[in-house]
Amino acid sequence: MVHALALGAIVALFGLSFFVYVALRALLGIFVEKVRLSARGVRARGTCVGYASGRYGNGVVVTFADFSGMTNQMVASAWEGVLPGKGSEVEVVYLPQNPKVAGVWPVRALIPNAIYMTVAVPVLLATGMACLLAIAWIFRTVWFSG
Repeated sequence: MVHALALGAIVALFGLSFFVYVALRALLGIFVEKVRLSARGVRARGTCVGYASGRYGNGVVVTFADFSGMTNQMVASAWEGVLPGKGSEVEVVYLPQNPKVAGVWPVRALIPNAIYMTVAVPVLLATGMACLLAIAWIFRTVWFSG
């Protein structure tokens, strides 16, 4: 009976550890993309062609031409402030090697993301380490208590 409970606890802790891993990868991926966009991005003028609404609030659909003349479309989600009118200009920044990675200039979310990351990453790391230590303790206590 004790082994079954310990095994259940280990499975739950591994599941939580995996969730922590996925969350850390997602957070770091988003943050690194924003930093790359801010540091290596090329600015261009875009045109507001419509609006989108989703999980994170209202967004603006913007078309812009990259340096090769190709037309690209992006959605600036979680728009802050007054939405621009259809047909009005919006300044965007995009990665020249991949114009699908684009955002509205300035990359406003960079500073709040940095503040969020200084809190979220240590909490997630501590949670993951606590899970792994708990798994090790359960293994030692239940199966290798000799």
